[in-house]
Amino acid sequence: MGIGSGQLTGNGLGQGVQMQSGRVPEAHTDFIFAVIGEEFGFVGTSLLIFIYFLLIYRIIQIAFQANHLFGVYICIGTIGLIGIQVFQNIGMTIGLTPITGLALPFVSYGGSALITNFMALGLVLSVQLRSKKYLFSENIL
Repeated sequence: MGIGSGQLTGNGLGQGVQMQSGRVPEAHTDFIFAVIGEEFGFVGTSLLIFIYFLLIYRIIQIAFQANHLFGVYICIGTIGLIGIQVFQNIGMTIGLTPITGLALPFVSYGGSALITNFMALGLVLSVQLRSKKYLFSENIL
């Protein structure tokens, strides 16, 4: 109901009727996507999903540039970590998947999930930093 009441552009920041009346349980953690959908509408939720796709696309690019197979595995694991959490959280918010309590990465309130996601992105950035780029050759290992 919260996502549907946001319609195209939403009700405005802090103006969500479903959230203000307390009909959205755990609005700051598990159901933050419903709050975003109600307050920012379809445009806001589409923008959030697009940002997640950009993040995953960039991690895929880093995986292709990695020199070692272990770096590729780190990138794939991070993609899985973030992708499954995003899919599960949005799915449970709109009623497609069961309610599990997974946080929406980088948006939901929660210390341990946020630290875990930042550590995973730190490992991906370390893989990018350690990837050697040669000027005039394709594969030199």
